[in-house]
Amino acid sequence: MKSNKKLFTLLALILMIPFFVACVIFIQSNNYKGDTILNYDQTITLMVSNGRVNPTSHAISVPITKTGNYALDISWDVKDPGFSTGCVAMNANGEGITAFTAAQIKHCPTTIACEEGTSVKLFFLVDENDYRDFAKNYMGYEDGPSLDSFINLLAPFDAPKDGERSFTINLNVTEMVGAPMWLQLLTLAVGAVIVVLLWLALKPESAEGVALKERLDEVGHRLGIFVSVVMLAQMAVIFILRTFFADFTNQNGVMLSLILVIVSVDLIGFPVTYLACKGVPKQEIPQKSLGVGKFLLFVLMCYGIVLPGAMLGNIVHNLITLPFGGATSAIQTLLMNSDMFWRVLAVGIGAPIFEELVFRKLLIDRTIKYGEFISIFFSGLAFGLFHGNFQQFFFAFGLGMLFAFVYVRTGRIRYTIGLHMVVNMITSVITVFISNKYAEYGVASNDPTVIQEAMMASPETALYTTLYSVWNFALSGIAIAGVILLIVFLAKKRFTLRKLEGEATRGEALRALFTSKCVWIFLLATIGLFLVSYLPVFLR
Repeated sequence: MKSNKKLFTLLALILMIPFFVACVIFIQSNNYKGDTILNYDQTITLMVSNGRVNPTSHAISVPITKTGNYALDISWDVKDPGFSTGCVAMNANGEGITAFTAAQIKHCPTTIACEEGTSVKLFFLVDENDYRDFAKNYMGYEDGPSLDSFINLLAPFDAPKDGERSFTINLNVTEMVGAPMWLQLLTLAVGAVIVVLLWLALKPESAEGVALKERLDEVGHRLGIFVSVVMLAQMAVIFILRTFFADFTNQNGVMLSLILVIVSVDLIGFPVTYLACKGVPKQEIPQKSLGVGKFLLFVLMCYGIVLPGAMLGNIVHNLITLPFGGATSAIQTLLMNSDMFWRVLAVGIGAPIFEELVFRKLLIDRTIKYGEFISIFFSGLAFGLFHGNFQQFFFAFGLGMLFAFVYVRTGRIRYTIGLHMVVNMITSVITVFISNKYAEYGVASNDPTVIQEAMMASPETALYTTLYSVWNFALSGIAIAGVILLIVFLAKKRFTLRKLEGEATRGEALRALFTSKCVWIFLLATIGLFLVSYLPVFLR
């Protein structure tokens, strides 16, 4: 039986990375290009007279025969037209599907849902009235501060000189095709096989006095199950939604992404991991009160970790992605476009509760008897890696160790859940809300006069511009205070760890951690999460 468990573990390890690579293909399955249905290349000549352009627009019909997703790759070859171009993809009824404006543009790819009768129309925008009409008719703006801010961003509007203007436009339209059904089903099957193999390889019961490396094997094994189950659950839900509820999924993608996190981590991943951990002996940590004052000090220290950690993460992220054209933060994009209710539920409440239960309660209770150092380090590392991207890894690693220290000292998981909730609510809920309101009502200008006039003209602009400035100033102050507190606590040795009699040295503990074959189940699974984040950037 023991040899069978080793075989099951080996097979799971072998399948792990191919599974996550297949997940990349699975997730990106709606973004693969098929046949090119249009390659339009033409030089357009316009006449400018008395500051106006003739003709004012140029339409390009797209020969679409079936409804679906299409990639529109639009590029201009223009030196100095003296005006900007508004581009709209329209349906057969003349309604805009997507629109943007461009000046001196070189390349604008976009993917949209098209149907028969779709066309692309270019509008040549000369003055403020042209921009306002275009923004209201095709970009969803209404009269108000938001439209004024958009116009101010584009100003000034200098009338083009009279004469002939020419530029070349290229429009390439490609049908988007999904990954074949057999590949999606194979991905789900491989993920299910990994989970089954890992479960079969589990030791149902563990002895009390096992060595450190063996206990790390047991805990790492269960964390590997956690990550694998979470990923499999996400793939399964995505498959069901795309296959049976495609229209609903396309219309509610942001909301469903947050629901996906709740289902995979909170409702499936945690219960499965909790059951898997029941056979591993745990040690209760003596409970102590933290107090409101110390709790608030730790909140400040959290932001002393978040700010430099996020800065370092962004540097690493940019170094990795810039050679491939760069990549925006998928998490930030998701949060900025999400509904407040689901953002609070998934990020503000669900994540703090269930991530703390997994990475603090389940992990530390089963490793603390081997020393505070290995428990705290493993907890922080696992928490950081689970985030699956470098933008979040460094501050999540630091926060994970701080939360672990608080739990080790108090024995009360509610304190770390509370700290986690405060951090997530401030960064992912309140800050996102204020930033969105500022984007809606704020003034996109560095001119103090323009900003002052807009604030005087609109109470909403005044409110959210002031709130945005005060909030960011307050967060910066909190982060600086947190850094100072961390330095003071370190200098006064407030983070000194207690050493048990017979405890392994830190070098020995780290060797045991990184040479554990079952910890590598978890490490490979989290490497897979990083592949899911970055492989699409490298391959595009």
